[in-house]
Amino acid sequence: MLDVDVSDALLNIATGKMDEILKNVEYVKSYEVGDLVIVVLKGVKTLPRSIVQQIEHDIERTLNKRVKVVEKGVNVNELATQLASPARILTVSTSWLPDGTTETVVRITKNELRRLPFRPSELAKVLSQISGTNIRVEITK
Repeated sequence: MLDVDVSDALLNIATGKMDEILKNVEYVKSYEVGDLVIVVLKGVKTLPRSIVQQIEHDIERTLNKRVKVVEKGVNVNELATQLASPARILTVSTSWLPDGTTETVVRITKNELRRLPFRPSELAKVLSQISGTNIRVEITK
């Protein structure tokens, strides 16, 4: 149901004043984390930040929830940075496990926790869902 609501909101935005701007933007999926809705779009990276903020604001008014728009297809580092914003990420590293799988570790300092839009466990869950890889979030001093 969330995907339908977000698609409807994007369609209303696209048929209005942003028709030409959103021509090359493609909707991928939406995720709900608490009171925050994460909208994954393809092609939004080329848009100016002010346009992306306007899209977020318009969807927020429609859904009555906070909205964060992120780009699909970027690497895990950029995706983690987009999702954690305004908090800063210390490092993103990949660990190879003995069974042959990999795990990506995102480290955030304790001071940045209060700026994180949601809990670290939720960040790891959403990052894993969007990127399709195993991700762990660690808090460091």
